[in-house]
Amino acid sequence: MIKHVVFFKLSDSLSLENKQVELKKMEQIFSPLGSKFPFIIEYRTGINFNDAPHAWDFAIDSIFRTKEDLQKYMISAEHVEAVGRASEIEKIKAVIDYEF
Repeated sequence: MIKHVVFFKLSDSLSLENKQVELKKMEQIFSPLGSKFPFIIEYRTGINFNDAPHAWDFAIDSIFRTKEDLQKYMISAEHVEAVGRASEIEKIKAVIDYEF
């Protein structure tokens, strides 16, 4: 099994109100992907509620059976399109993929 976790931290230059608007956009963009592919075992998105300075703002937490399934997801038209839409939101990201 493959765990694929992505964290996003939105720009500090955003007001709290604008940050919330952008986070809802992220959720609207990425949440539907979990139901589009039969090879995704689990798929969750979440908006952080912890206001610690070291906390990230948004997460995608997913599980795939194989590395090949993760790769199919990564290059799928739906994922590529979602990444393109989210690229308009000023942010940084961190990713970890591991076997378990």
